[in-house]
Amino acid sequence: MVDRLVRWAGERGYRVAWGPASVVEEARRDVLDRRARGEVEAEFFREEIDAMTLDAAPPPDATLVVVAKPVPAYRVRFRGDGGTVEALIPPTYVRHRATYEEVRQDLARHGLPGARVEHFGWPLKAVAARLGLVRYGRNNVTYVEGLGSYVQLCGFVTDAELPAVGPTRAPALLDECAGCHACAAACPTGAIDGERVLIHGERCLTHLNENEGAWPGWLSAKAHHCLVGCLACQEACPANGGLAIEESGVEFSEGETRMLLAGDGKGTGGAALGLGFKLAWLGQQHYEPVLGRNLRALLDRPAAPPN
Repeated sequence: MVDRLVRWAGERGYRVAWGPASVVEEARRDVLDRRARGEVEAEFFREEIDAMTLDAAPPPDATLVVVAKPVPAYRVRFRGDGGTVEALIPPTYVRHRATYEEVRQDLARHGLPGARVEHFGWPLKAVAARLGLVRYGRNNVTYVEGLGSYVQLCGFVTDAELPAVGPTRAPALLDECAGCHACAAACPTGAIDGERVLIHGERCLTHLNENEGAWPGWLSAKAHHCLVGCLACQEACPANGGLAIEESGVEFSEGETRMLLAGDGKGTGGAALGLGFKLAWLGQQHYEPVLGRNLRALLDRPAAPPN
């Protein structure tokens, strides 16, 4: 079974790791210890992390399997009065849930045939670190050896009998981070602190543009560069290769763009139907409340001075 699982992953360019169900409690403890030490701002923890630590534990005899799949960024286009504007959606956002399910089905059919394979929702990065699949960068992004950080992690629980591969590992920092502060220098919001290996999540641009509300007064208009998420620290990181960018094939019409910018959710007719269909295909429908605001920020971003 192990040989088949490893071969399945290798043929697809994935990386895979597995371990006992007890890893969940170890990972949960890693996360909660950071909160107890005051390393994570309380409101940020409540909004972004807390729910993951409350999920029910897997059966004690289950096995965890975590798969890392390389994924690109995607380009989308918006038509407006001034022409067509391009915007970038970073890796892991486009079709995230659909990709997760596709990997699960493929794993169940070809990697672990005959076994039950289900999703899990526990702190996935922390589990993957404990299994040795990823290491953390100073930017708190996880990196997979040979693939970098442009990957989607997919976690599963299975009844397949996979032998233990040794003790789990404490979360570790990339070797490349020693003496390197490229990510801190590139961060547009000062969220990466050179004095500790944990970002100030409440200041991270990804956190800000995934959640509703007005932009904080301290945020520079020059910080915006993606439709959602942020790529600044990852693109500056020497542990990463070049970012793969693919065309999504999605272009929003003038009517759809106006509706998205209006952000009132009251549109009807063809524009509303087209907007909803395209957001659903991209897997961005749950971000609709913030996408119009984020697009406006991109449109209003000050132009870079000429070289």
